[in-house]
Amino acid sequence: MNYIAYMDYREILIGILTVLILSIVLGLVAGSIGSIAGFIIASIMIGYRVNQDISNGAIYGSISCLLTGVIFTLAMLFMSLISSVGPGSDMMEFGFTGIIIGLMVNSVIGAIGGAIGAEL
Repeated sequence: MNYIAYMDYREILIGILTVLILSIVLGLVAGSIGSIAGFIIASIMIGYRVNQDISNGAIYGSISCLLTGVIFTLAMLFMSLISSVGPGSDMMEFGFTGIIIGLMVNSVIGAIGGAIGAEL
């Protein structure tokens, strides 16, 4: 069965926008802990909106947080290419391995939050 064909892409887009907004706002208020809290809160909301079962909540939360992590990574890469100062250059010090680990962490946070939200 082709699971990708049956996904609700509107929910993923809403999830990406929610993660972006909450992560940026809470990140500005409380730093990196606030940014992670934004990922957690938004993925719980995504899982709650999907409202099917734990696996679907985890999949939608994981995909939304992973794609948001890719957007943040591209933004940091762009910032580090434009100027060698600022948050982009600080984050890009870890290199390709750090980017992969960061995206994996984002995906795991999204999966856990989505599963929690699906059970609420």
